[in-house]
Amino acid sequence: MGNNKFIKNTGWLLAGNLMRMIFQFVINIFIARYLGPEKQGILNYVATYTSLFTLLVSMGINGVIIHEFVNHEKDENKIIGTAITLRLIIAAVSVIMMVVVVSLSNQGDSEIRNIAILQAIQLPFAAFDTIKYWYNRHLKSRISVIVTTIAYALSSVYKLYILVAQKDLFWFGFATSLDIILIGILYLVSYKREGGKRLCFQKEAAARMIKAALPFTLANVMMFVYSKIDTIMIRHMLDSMELVGYYSTAVAVCGYISFVPTAILDSARPLIMEAKTNDQEQYTKRLRQSTIGVVLVAVLYALFLTLFGRFVINLLYGEAYLGSVNSLRIAVWYTGFSFIGAVKSIWLICEGKNKYVFLFSVLGALTDVILNLLMIPVWGIEGAALATLITQACTHIVYPLLIPQTRDFVKMVWDAIRLRNIDAAQMISALKKKLTKK
Repeated sequence: MGNNKFIKNTGWLLAGNLMRMIFQFVINIFIARYLGPEKQGILNYVATYTSLFTLLVSMGINGVIIHEFVNHEKDENKIIGTAITLRLIIAAVSVIMMVVVVSLSNQGDSEIRNIAILQAIQLPFAAFDTIKYWYNRHLKSRISVIVTTIAYALSSVYKLYILVAQKDLFWFGFATSLDIILIGILYLVSYKREGGKRLCFQKEAAARMIKAALPFTLANVMMFVYSKIDTIMIRHMLDSMELVGYYSTAVAVCGYISFVPTAILDSARPLIMEAKTNDQEQYTKRLRQSTIGVVLVAVLYALFLTLFGRFVINLLYGEAYLGSVNSLRIAVWYTGFSFIGAVKSIWLICEGKNKYVFLFSVLGALTDVILNLLMIPVWGIEGAALATLITQACTHIVYPLLIPQTRDFVKMVWDAIRLRNIDAAQMISALKKKLTKK
């Protein structure tokens, strides 16, 4: 156990994500109860736009940068420095674009515009979380956990203060930005303290990353459409911030379990990519292991919320939010397909089939918009939840099955679900051998 870095790394990621979730969970419950569905709906509506521009700033860099580390091991500082520089440039443009888009789409509503300004501040600081991939690469996620835990603890103090002082919506609009600002600063400080080499920009690395990340950046925009556009469509089609509050609450509860699959995939991603270059059999087996792990977590969580969703909403948010129960029971089943999609992204990178990332995202976006247009007027927020569930299933299972070049992924998922050739001890054994050599 003491020698198994993978287990320790995943454990740190799980612990860190759990701590962060607890900080966010407890404070956000009090904030939601304090603000009520309508004001909470305003915050979440603007946050939807923030998530879009955060995706742009991310550049789909997570898989690309790990791939860069594997193939250019000696240039890690150049890779990180280049990625941060590229993301900062995109962030500067995104801040302006976000404020303009939100203002125009809401006819200059000053309250919504001001909240958009406060949330857009976080975008440049989001670029510095690139450093966490360096920690993940070296299985040193303990440092990332410490950074994020300190940041969320400090921001939680701020949130508690504005709750106790009963501040207005303006103060709460800055809360999410404070999280990201603190994390960005602490990542820079920790990188220097851990002896990281001086970060620098390299044109060659920039060209490689832009080329590799472009399909993922475009895909992220499409991903936003089929995962977040429903919130915006509810706001403008039903003209109700209260319904936005209900729906966004349901989606938030669906995501409470995501820290577990995220930790599994963050630790497994480098191992899967390394296995691809060394051993095809091990590579396939690790993909199956990761897939069944995230699917099992998602299914158990979905069953729980389907049975006890009303109790959970009433306990956490109060009677004012019971309007979100039915949409929660529907939406929670999309999480399994969403996590399969995360595995699919890894598979596409490893197989050199990045071009299909954009294709699937476009198909998903079109599916979601069409289904929302048809279902929201008829079934309201429950229709939006059903549209999201169908879209996720189509995007990550149905459409890959229809394309010959990606059918192998669906076969791999099916093999994983059937527990075919799943060796839970295999990855641990491989890591022990690798660590012994070191």
